[in-house]
Amino acid sequence: EYTIYKGDIWKFTVEPFAYPIAGESIIATASSQTASRGPENAVNGSGLDASGLLHDKDGDNNMWLSDTAGPQPTWLEFQFDKVYKLHEMWVWNYNEFMEPLLGFGFKDVTIEYSTNSIDYTMLGTTHQFARAPGVPGYAHDTTIDLGGAVAKYIRLTANSNWGGILPQYGLSEVRFF
Repeated sequence: EYTIYKGDIWKFTVEPFAYPIAGESIIATASSQTASRGPENAVNGSGLDASGLLHDKDGDNNMWLSDTAGPQPTWLEFQFDKVYKLHEMWVWNYNEFMEPLLGFGFKDVTIEYSTNSIDYTMLGTTHQFARAPGVPGYAHDTTIDLGGAVAKYIRLTANSNWGGILPQYGLSEVRFF
């Protein structure tokens, strides 16, 4: 039978596979920081354009940068408002205009996650973050698959930076989905 019958019109809305976790739901802490470049700058959207996708090159108040005299290894930790099943992490590496010369951005990174801030599990092996260009309009160029890790805390520990000159490390922005 090939008779066509007119019926009700159905409408569907597709749910996104992953949602971004709002910066207001994340507390960032670090092993150290320099003046006006605290860890909160890595999650508060400062330095991003209106689309939330492109970062500027102004380090003051827009990025996090560790202190050269800070304890080593340098780390940055993110605490969420609750436990989440995490899909991926986007990283905008340190993008100040001098980055191509000094290379403060994270290079080789250990990523750990935890539900209680005591027992941490390492995510795979060491990850390498792409080097930022030090120009305005910088789109994230590192995406880390978090593979459904269940966590309230994510810790990034810098094993090296792109310059290898000073024990100083920075990130522009980090987003979690």
